[in-house]
Amino acid sequence: MKRQAFVGLFTIIALAGLVAIFVVLANVGTQGRYKIGVHFKSAAGLHKGALVYESGVVVGIVDRTELLPDDFTVDVILAIDNNVDIPRSAKFLIQAPLTGDSSLEIVPPVPAPQPAGMAAPTQAPQAVAILPHEVLPIPQQPQGTNPATIQDLLDQGQGEVRRLDALLAGLEQREPKLLNTLQSALDNANQLSSTANRQISQLATRLDALTASLQVALNQGSANINDLTGQLDLTVRRNSGKVDSLLASLDASARSLNATADSVQQLAQNPQLKNNLLETTRGIAETATTVASLANDLRTVTGNPQTQAQLRDTIANADAATQKVNSLLGDFGGTSSVYGVDRGATPAPGGSPQPGGAAGQRGKPNPSDVQANVKNKLGSIVRNLVALQLRVSELDRQRANTNSSPLLTRDRGPSTDINAILLPRGSTYLFSGANDIGGPAPSWNFAAMATVRPHFQVGGGVLYSRLGARAVYNPGRTGLGFEGRIYDLRRPTTDGYLNLKLGDGLELFGGERDALRNGRRTTFGLQYQF
Repeated sequence: MKRQAFVGLFTIIALAGLVAIFVVLANVGTQGRYKIGVHFKSAAGLHKGALVYESGVVVGIVDRTELLPDDFTVDVILAIDNNVDIPRSAKFLIQAPLTGDSSLEIVPPVPAPQPAGMAAPTQAPQAVAILPHEVLPIPQQPQGTNPATIQDLLDQGQGEVRRLDALLAGLEQREPKLLNTLQSALDNANQLSSTANRQISQLATRLDALTASLQVALNQGSANINDLTGQLDLTVRRNSGKVDSLLASLDASARSLNATADSVQQLAQNPQLKNNLLETTRGIAETATTVASLANDLRTVTGNPQTQAQLRDTIANADAATQKVNSLLGDFGGTSSVYGVDRGATPAPGGSPQPGGAAGQRGKPNPSDVQANVKNKLGSIVRNLVALQLRVSELDRQRANTNSSPLLTRDRGPSTDINAILLPRGSTYLFSGANDIGGPAPSWNFAAMATVRPHFQVGGGVLYSRLGARAVYNPGRTGLGFEGRIYDLRRPTTDGYLNLKLGDGLELFGGERDALRNGRRTTFGLQYQF
């Protein structure tokens, strides 16, 4: 009995303790908090005991929620810790997550930010209106903000749904036309691709044929160039002695010319020579004065008839000498026909004596014929001494990523070359001139050429301002010939030309510049030598 009594007593004491704990929790548990009221349109799932946050920190719990019968709104009573104040202007938001319990968030007002870049001492915080630590009447309570519900979102989305329906309806009306247009575009694209494929196939076939033809032409041209260079190399080797002697002669001539130029410069700087020139000028002036006086005396003397007859004889002798000079220029032998000097000459002017026999029967030669004969002979002599060569040419387009001579620029021409040939009809002649006059890369020539076989000349010197050699086959007045040039010791360059002579110094030419490299340039043009 004692054991049962002990157990019963222990049970009664435990029940009494539980009741005491419940009473303490019910009546004393909230005594460390004060209560405030917040007016909400809807409780949104808040229940007693829900947590209250301020700036993310738990500051209390929901004590109770009361439904107001007047307007069916909700008055939420919050139990806030005594050490926490709530600003009157704070916002009260109900956080209603999709999962978990709802809670209430208190968002205090944000303080005004300090202007950027200002360094000022910290000021004392301004006084903020605090909610009283009591439940205020409904009109004075802060107004809470309810979260957006799914129903609100659905109501707001009704307008968007209607717009989407209208858009789909318009799309449904336009869909057949759009599909037809798209199908037509696809058909056109398919037809275009088929046509392009067919054209590309035809173009590829033509390109293959053209490439084959070009390859054959390149092979033949390379073989011809190799043969030409081989023949030119043999010719140069066979006549190397002549080329060396020719270059030595050119060097000696250049030195002599340089010495002559120095001598002329020294003479020009000689003050004694200047004084002599001044004295000579004065002497010429005095001579002119003397000649004028002599002319006056001569006019006085020629007034005598006997003197006039003697002057006629003197003029006749001068006429005979002039005719002999003309004859010498034409035939390198002298003849004349002057009355009173040569037997059988033309009659002398009236009043002149007739020494040496009777007058001849031949007439006097026409002065215009004599002058024309002299001009022809002089022209022939000049043509034997010097000839001018005018050459106008044009290049094809420069290809990209190719290796070509620096002389061949992007300029296609037309370019003009002028050369002077000294003793053009001799077995050895000099060839000098300028290339691409007025162009971006002008150069000059100075070379000596020698005839080694009939119609075939070889030589060397300066070509395009570089040391080089030149070989020319000249068929004569008309026909087909060729010309080859090799120059530039640093970067050997080979040019080949075919020349078609048309007669009277006129010829057409065409060929390749820098023919042994992939940057070769095709050239053609017209040459006239006179």
